[in-house]
Amino acid sequence: MTRVHLVTEDRTGGGLAAVLCAEAEHQRKLCGKARLQFSAKPSTVNGNAELLKQCEKYELFRFNYSPRCDHVFYVIDARNAWDLPQLKVQAPSPPYEQSLPAFIHTICGRLAEIARGSRTEQQWAAISSGFHAHVLVWERESLILPVADRLGLGNAVMEVYTARRAAESVGDLFRGLGKRRKYDKAIDGPEYLQRIADDVQLRAIVLESNPSLRTIVDELVSL
Repeated sequence: MTRVHLVTEDRTGGGLAAVLCAEAEHQRKLCGKARLQFSAKPSTVNGNAELLKQCEKYELFRFNYSPRCDHVFYVIDARNAWDLPQLKVQAPSPPYEQSLPAFIHTICGRLAEIARGSRTEQQWAAISSGFHAHVLVWERESLILPVADRLGLGNAVMEVYTARRAAESVGDLFRGLGKRRKYDKAIDGPEYLQRIADDVQLRAIVLESNPSLRTIVDELVSL
């Protein structure tokens, strides 16, 4: 069985990983492919800077930690990635459909360089097949916005690429419910994302609205 480990920038406690695992397994079943064996506990790090440090541990995930992993997926948030000097990217500008592909390509290349470290080209070629870098546009809440209506939050936002401050947008919807507290990424985020993970129809809407998310799922299905 193919073992996969997910490393995500996820202050919501694994919500993104739940969605990715559920949809990948659903699509693999439709294709007649065997189930993947995901790590029991995905690595959810607090901030993009911490995720870069995890890239340096790629070889450890593959060959040193128990159980060993055949593939390691790193998913970094597009939001504020330009603030990290190691990535050497500028903030993308509208129209995002045109500027994001190059932005994402550059970041994925930089993540691979960090994972490679000082290894020679030959040494990296021997182990790089299990390294998978992805950029999520823009953050966890980008998965919530297109199904906000079905989650009881209010009007859905289908053009998620234009909602660069997705967390604030979800927070605004949350306040509209008349609750006495603000939206909390660590409390409310996991609840909403788990509801998406558990519902195939919600996942379909989310994937249709976010090409960057679909790219991750497609690669998981292709393994």
